[in-house]
Amino acid sequence: MEDRLRGDQREDQTRLSDRPMWDLRQTLEFDPLPSGVAMVLEDLLRQMVREEVERSISLIPRNLERQSQMQIPSSPEIPLYQLIFKNQPKTPIFAGARIQDHEGSPLQIQLVVGPTRSPCSSPSPIKIELVVLDGDFPSHDDWTSEEFEKAVVKERTGRRPLLSGDVSNITMRDGSTTIGDLQFTDNSSWIRNRHFRIGVRVMPGINDRTFIKESMTEKFTVKDHRGELCRKHYPPVLTDEVWRLEKIGKNGSSHKKLSESNIHNIQDFLKLHSVDPGQLRHILNGAKDRNWERVINHASKCDLGDKIYCYSGQNAVKIFLNSICQVVQITIDDFPHAIEELPKNYRVSKEISSINFRSINIILN
Repeated sequence: MEDRLRGDQREDQTRLSDRPMWDLRQTLEFDPLPSGVAMVLEDLLRQMVREEVERSISLIPRNLERQSQMQIPSSPEIPLYQLIFKNQPKTPIFAGARIQDHEGSPLQIQLVVGPTRSPCSSPSPIKIELVVLDGDFPSHDDWTSEEFEKAVVKERTGRRPLLSGDVSNITMRDGSTTIGDLQFTDNSSWIRNRHFRIGVRVMPGINDRTFIKESMTEKFTVKDHRGELCRKHYPPVLTDEVWRLEKIGKNGSSHKKLSESNIHNIQDFLKLHSVDPGQLRHILNGAKDRNWERVINHASKCDLGDKIYCYSGQNAVKIFLNSICQVVQITIDDFPHAIEELPKNYRVSKEISSINFRSINIILN
C-alpha cells in the first residue's frame, strides 16, 4: 500500500510539472512538503519559467523571418510605370539634322501606367536621359535594366557623343516633356546592323528608377549629313528646286533639260503639266509610265496655297486659275459658270488653249 501511494505521488508531480504557473499555489496546498521548502521551490520554478519565456520571445522574430523567407520566394521587382515616345521619329534621319516626330513636331515623352499604358503624372518632377541603343535590341519585350544598359551604343573612338542637344538631366513634369533640340553627330553605317534606336530612361541614381521601365523608338538608319544635300522632300513645296522630285536626279539629264526649258522649281513643273502634259513628258525624254506616275504623284503632294489669278479673254470671258494654272472658275459677263455649264456658242476651250506657257508665267508672276 505504501509503495502504491508513493507511485501515485510521483505521477502527480509529473503532471504538475506540465501545468501552468497559476496552478502552482493550488498544487502545493495538497503537497505534504513543508511550507519553507514549498516557497523555495516556488521561487525556483518562477525563475526558470521567466528565463524560458524570455528565451522564447527572443527567438520569435528570427523564426518569423526564416519562415517568411521559406514561404515567399524572392522575385525581381516589376516596374509600375513606363516611359514612352508619344510618336515615332520622322525618317530619314541625317546626322546633324534636328530630330522631329512624323508630324514635324519635337519628340514628346510621356509617363504611363505599365500594364494599361494609360498616361499618368508623377507627384514630383522626374529626371530622365536619352541614349542610343543597338537596333537589334531587344530580342524580347520583358528586358531588364541590365540588358538595356548593355545595349547602349557609345561613340566611335575620337568622336563626339552620338547624341547632342537635350540629352541628359531632362526634367519631366506632370508626366510629359518635349525634346526640342536633338541631333545625331554620326551615322549608323559603322555598326553591324546599321540601325539605331533612341532609348529613354530615368537618370541613374534616382531612387524610383526601378519602378519606371525604360522605352525606345523603332529602329532606323542615320545617314551621313552630306546625303541631306541631295535628298527628296516629303511632302515637297512649290518653291523646291525641281530635282527634289522623285526620278529627277540633281544635275542629271532630266534636270538639265528642265532647266533649259525654264522649269526650275516644282511650281514651274506643275504649271506646264496643267497646260501641256505632253510637252512636259517630252522634256523628260519620254519617261516610262512607271517613272512618269511616280514623279507626278510626288509633285501633286504640294500644298497649292489659296492664291487665285485671273486671265481676261475675249467675249467677256474671265478665267480664274490657281497657282499651277488649273482652272478654278470661269465667268461670263461677271456671272460664274462651271465649264460643263457653259453655252455651246462660247468656245472657252480656245480661250484656255490660247494661253501659252510663257503668258501664264507672266500672269502668275
